[in-house]
Amino acid sequence: MLPLVRELVCGSDSELFEPGWKNRSTLPHVTNCGQHTDFSTIPTIFLVIFSPVLVYALYHTHNAQIRCFSPVSLRIVVGCLLVVDLFFTVIYDLHLFFTDSATFDNVHFYGDLVQFAGICLALVLTIACKNKGIITSGVITLYWLLVVLCGIPEFRYYLSGYIYMEHHVDHVRATLYTIAYMFSVAELFLCCFADIPSKIHKSRKSCPEHSSSFINQLTFQWFTGLAILGNKKSLETEDLWDLNERDRAENIIPSFMANLKPGMEEYRRRVKKNPEDATPKNYPSVFRPLLKTYKFTLLAGACYKLSFDMLQFLAPQLLKQLISFIEDKSQPVWIGVSIVCFMFLASFLQSMLLHQYYHEMYRLGMHVRSVLTSAVYTKALNLSNEARKGKTTGAIVNLMSVDIQKIQDIVPIIMLFWSAPLQIFLSIFFLYKILGVAVFAGFVALIMVIPINGIIAGKMRACHMEQMKYKDERIKMMSEILNGMKVLKLYSWEKSMEKMVLEIREKELMVLKRLSYLNAGIVFSWICAPFLVSVISFVVYVLLDPENNVLTPEITFVALSLFDILRMPLALLAMVYGEAVQCAVSNSRLKEFFAADEIAPQQAITLGKSDSALKVENGSFSWSSDEDHTLHDISLNIQKGQLVAIVGRVGSGKSSLLHAILGEMNKVSGSVQINGTVAYVPQQAWIQNMSLKNNILFNKPFDLNHYNEVVTNCALKEDLANLPAGDSTEIGEKGINLSGGQKQRVSLARAVYQNPDIVLFDDPLSAVDSHVGKHIFENVISSLTGCLGTKTRILITHGLTYLKNCDKVVVLKDGTISEMGTYQQLINNNGAFAEFLEEFLLEEAKHRGRVASIGDQKNVSKKVSLSDGEVDEILRDLGQVSPGILQRLESHLSQESEREEKSARDFRLEFSRENSRKSVLHSPISKHEETEALLGAITEEEDQGKEKTQLIEKEALETGHVKFEVYLAYFRAISIPITLLFFFAYVGSSTLGVLSNFYLARLSDNAKNMADSGNSSSTDIRTQLAIYASLGIGQSAVVCVASIILALGMVRASRILHAGLLGNIMRSPMAFFDVTPIGRILNRLGKDIEAVDRTLPDVIRHMVMTIFNVVSTLVVIVWATPWAGLAFAILSVIYFFVLRFYISTSRQLKRLESASRSPIYSHFQESIQGASSIRAYGVVEKFIKQSQQRVDEHLVAHYPSMVANRWLAVRLELVGNLIVLSAAGMAVYFRDSPGLSAGLVGLSVSYALNITQTLNWAVRMTSEMETNIVSVERIKEYSVTPTEGNDSIRLASKSWPERGEISIKNFSVRYRPGLELVLHGVTAHVEPSEKVGIVGRTGAGKSSLTLALFRIIEADGGCIEIDGHNIADLQLEQLRSRLTIVPQDPVLFSGSMRMNLDPFDAYSDAQVWEALKNAHLESFVRSLQDGLAHHISEGGENLSVGQRQLICLARALLRKTKVLVLDEAAAAVDVETDSLIQKTIREQFKECTVLTIAHRLNTVMDSDRLLVLDKGRVAEFDSPKQLLSNPDGIFYSMAKDANVV
Repeated sequence: MLPLVRELVCGSDSELFEPGWKNRSTLPHVTNCGQHTDFSTIPTIFLVIFSPVLVYALYHTHNAQIRCFSPVSLRIVVGCLLVVDLFFTVIYDLHLFFTDSATFDNVHFYGDLVQFAGICLALVLTIACKNKGIITSGVITLYWLLVVLCGIPEFRYYLSGYIYMEHHVDHVRATLYTIAYMFSVAELFLCCFADIPSKIHKSRKSCPEHSSSFINQLTFQWFTGLAILGNKKSLETEDLWDLNERDRAENIIPSFMANLKPGMEEYRRRVKKNPEDATPKNYPSVFRPLLKTYKFTLLAGACYKLSFDMLQFLAPQLLKQLISFIEDKSQPVWIGVSIVCFMFLASFLQSMLLHQYYHEMYRLGMHVRSVLTSAVYTKALNLSNEARKGKTTGAIVNLMSVDIQKIQDIVPIIMLFWSAPLQIFLSIFFLYKILGVAVFAGFVALIMVIPINGIIAGKMRACHMEQMKYKDERIKMMSEILNGMKVLKLYSWEKSMEKMVLEIREKELMVLKRLSYLNAGIVFSWICAPFLVSVISFVVYVLLDPENNVLTPEITFVALSLFDILRMPLALLAMVYGEAVQCAVSNSRLKEFFAADEIAPQQAITLGKSDSALKVENGSFSWSSDEDHTLHDISLNIQKGQLVAIVGRVGSGKSSLLHAILGEMNKVSGSVQINGTVAYVPQQAWIQNMSLKNNILFNKPFDLNHYNEVVTNCALKEDLANLPAGDSTEIGEKGINLSGGQKQRVSLARAVYQNPDIVLFDDPLSAVDSHVGKHIFENVISSLTGCLGTKTRILITHGLTYLKNCDKVVVLKDGTISEMGTYQQLINNNGAFAEFLEEFLLEEAKHRGRVASIGDQKNVSKKVSLSDGEVDEILRDLGQVSPGILQRLESHLSQESEREEKSARDFRLEFSRENSRKSVLHSPISKHEETEALLGAITEEEDQGKEKTQLIEKEALETGHVKFEVYLAYFRAISIPITLLFFFAYVGSSTLGVLSNFYLARLSDNAKNMADSGNSSSTDIRTQLAIYASLGIGQSAVVCVASIILALGMVRASRILHAGLLGNIMRSPMAFFDVTPIGRILNRLGKDIEAVDRTLPDVIRHMVMTIFNVVSTLVVIVWATPWAGLAFAILSVIYFFVLRFYISTSRQLKRLESASRSPIYSHFQESIQGASSIRAYGVVEKFIKQSQQRVDEHLVAHYPSMVANRWLAVRLELVGNLIVLSAAGMAVYFRDSPGLSAGLVGLSVSYALNITQTLNWAVRMTSEMETNIVSVERIKEYSVTPTEGNDSIRLASKSWPERGEISIKNFSVRYRPGLELVLHGVTAHVEPSEKVGIVGRTGAGKSSLTLALFRIIEADGGCIEIDGHNIADLQLEQLRSRLTIVPQDPVLFSGSMRMNLDPFDAYSDAQVWEALKNAHLESFVRSLQDGLAHHISEGGENLSVGQRQLICLARALLRKTKVLVLDEAAAAVDVETDSLIQKTIREQFKECTVLTIAHRLNTVMDSDRLLVLDKGRVAEFDSPKQLLSNPDGIFYSMAKDANVV
């Protein structure tokens, strides 16, 4: 366009430079025409084209007006003066025109008008920026830069006319132009400063990016402050800036969700219409909404990338001109200088464009991660139960940690899909112009390498998939091992489990070894291919026409630089393809997830007029569409304010009914209507990792009076007093530092605090002591006295005493309501409910027969009749309805206790002792001492304050540079000889590389000389090319060998590091797991081991390769132009400082980023586990906000880390560009030196052109090395933590313990050194086969004694002997394997039923079935489709809590050692099954010594003796009869509290 304008305005005199400019020794002037057409028009055209970008920004800004005393005010003043100046210039032109002056010229008039129009537009835009609060504008800054640059020729023209009198100038025009030019320079200078809005609330932590000038943003200078701070000290989260408003989740998610939802809704409508459309190809797209949301960002990125790609091809053309200049000594020096300046400017512009492109794309990747994380989280909270069934928590977390990461990773390289083919096409086009058809021979060779690489890449991909499979298997197993670590230690299963993990790991390492060989093949072809391509092209080129086709330096090195450009997109295409395949897999997984069914919102009863709180009509519900109906024919109408109890045996569908009401189950038919807000108390309390107070508040505002009332009613007052920081104490993952009872009470308090209309209780009284249960019922649930008395309450319970106080009792049997009515009505009906009571009473009669005669009958009878008239009433009512029941009970009683004279009243006495029992009464047990162990003793003053509130230790965050010992430890794991061998192999390969290139330079110089002298020989050229090729292939072969050496060393290191870590973790004491979140340990075993397996080998290889490349480049340049060494010395100092600032800052940012990533996953995992509670309470939106907040907190560290890379790259590339400048500049300056040939210059400058990338890569790799070696540091940290049982190595005989005699001698124990003793001088002797109950109030030390018996905690004084052996001297493994425990928490592992009973196939199937039979599970397991092979899901989620507990009992029955410890063996089972279990234990463990930890007294009333503990000391130790006969004793008062007496 500009030549056309020049021709129209200037006519025939339209040259750009003055005549004869090529032969001038000084820099030629631009012609009058060029100055006033081209150089005047360029800035104005630029402004007109890009002003819409600024107008768009003006339209969308919400900033306040710019302050008056900002640089913009001065810019407006200067702009006005410029307009006046140019106005006068135009008037002057018109004056000359109308006066027919000879000095008038159309060219001047055109140029002045165009400039005047441009400056007027710039002034208008500047004023608009001030009014709309635009702090800085790139469009205006670049406009003034172009004005200044394009004005230089005219300014020089006037100056030379003034000073040197070279030509005549018009003084008026010259004066006006000089003033205008000075004003333009002033405008440019003022644009370098940012403006300040008038109403900006800028905090100290505001990110300076958007308050800095365009130049600062372009060079990332705004980041320098953080880089300096990072160099002075180790950065902490407090030092980081707040997230920019445009990057906050709350600002970016709505637009994405608005684009995503229509697709999801359309899919749901389509599937509803035609279920067959639920196929993967119809799933709602994820990419389309992303494209719609970020189309403008992608367009800007495409413009940056296109400009960069075009500029890439400028360097080879300039290199061609430079070599030509060196060869042609007659050319004036200014041409060489101009070429060098253009080279520098082109490189500089490329750097700026590339890093703006990456900054935009990485920020876009960050946004994509943010919006997809929120979308996945939202979806996960709304998944229907059927959809949730096929997805483990791990699988959903994987979507977030792996699949979203893959989509984020592809964003920065997405432009390569069109950019790489474009670069390939342009490279071949320019190569064709140099080498002709010969280029296709080289290109074919390159294309032939691609399928080979493709095959290798395919195999590598298969290996990666296989490795990921093994890794998933290993991590899944480790997750379950860590979740059940306490049980593993109690069962002594650690070694066997460790062996299973190591077997999986060995398979993983075999795949890694295969991968390393394949990788070596890729490296060989990657380094070898360019040599082959260039050699083949050159040979064909020479052979086609040996006379005319001469490999001169100009042809050789320009072709080589183009081959270098060609190599990159070809290599990247393969990488992009690989990433795209992975991204496609992740995309399909996300699409499938977004297509999953969501939970249907429950119907609300219209208007508040209805008296019904809850209405279910003809409801049938199933957990999934392909299963039978779990619940059927359910019709239920509950009035407002009613208390409704739901009872039934294990597996009758009680919990399922609550889930159906909450909408968690598939509604097959019927309707469910809810009138009012809902709170839900699940059977297994869901506790969040936050303070106890926040667990109760659950996002509701704090009301002190209401809060205190709730805490008192839920019996939490005493617990709060025992916690180190009261209600501010942090509760660990899954409530690890609370007992079962405390967790349940916190869950209950949460529901009460919400003050809902309807409360659903899923057996909450089962996990608390009987007296606490009574307190809660009276103060919370009861219609008469409870704080929820006016609310609608639905209570699942196994506690029969509460039923009389209920308005309605619903009896469930086999998934349907068999009876419903008031308590009295149901007893009168003599139906299913009466049967249920009778079964229970019969079993109790059998179970309690021999205990009835204990103590002074007269006294006890009196006590019971006063406190337990209710039970008498149950029996009386049953007797009235069916007189036969009482006789049957009495007959059973007499059969069980023939030795005793009994009467019906005695039986009532006996039963009344059991009356208030519950099914899962784990009291707040002795968790007080455990709490102390975890949180620090309450009396320690120095721990007062904030530290006390914390249980989970803050993740250790290393600071400063990585210690040399860490590197040494890693290289030792590889082995020092292998490391040295690898290093020397690379020295050899670099030497061969440099030699081959020097040889090529010499070859091209000789070819040129021969051609000039006319005696060239094609045979010589072929021989020389063969030598060059062999040197290149030799280099590739050495690198390939080095890669294999390194990879094998790395596999060895991986094996050693993982085995050390795993072994240490398996032998760590339980105290370690109590204060270390499972996620943190899994991070070491997953992400850190992955870094050691796959990332570190690549990083080390690339780093060594890059460092040698930099050294080779500098050697070549200094060899060619020694004076360039001086420039390198200065540049290396700059490089070193930039590097120091970057590495110290970047390393710490990476650490902060890693640490801030864990809370996202922890919160996600926690939310999925508590999804039903979150939905029930209606706080889904609040939880989504919390998730977004955690993502934002992560981005606060991630964003500076990302910018740090750009900050470094811009500075390093500037150093690289200066190296190009010095190499080319010295070549121009010393072109007459005798040793400097065109070949050497070509070699030197082509090396220099690549150094920019190499320098950048060197720092990146050094930084990556530091970042990834941190993984070794983290692995080593957990490989040296203290382990248990190191001092005990004695082995007892194989049959030990033969008798089961236990002697506890003056035994004391504390949880950790420095804490209070929890047992003080306990002495007791248990005879062989004796049945001893251990009782005591909360905090007495019951659990501590059990833990000490298994040496989970070690003795502080005294000892425990079993059959004469001090357990402290025995090997831990032997000790634990010879004792048996039925633990309080039923822990199952995912796998078959048989694996859960006998993980190491030590018993026959017959023995397993026998154990199941005795545990009352035989009929259940036989009813399962796969029997013993039935798959148990993660954590046993597909079994009820009661069934899980029975499986744990079956384990004990199978193992059957001489000493058995029962820690609440029958929690969460119905009353009948519980009685059967007690009978089983009595029969099966008749010959064993049995210690029973009593969480409810009735369980141990038939023990031979009771050990009563009080504050860690033995208070009483005698038979129950003797203890009950002492009214002043501790046991008597406990029995009284529990309504046993």
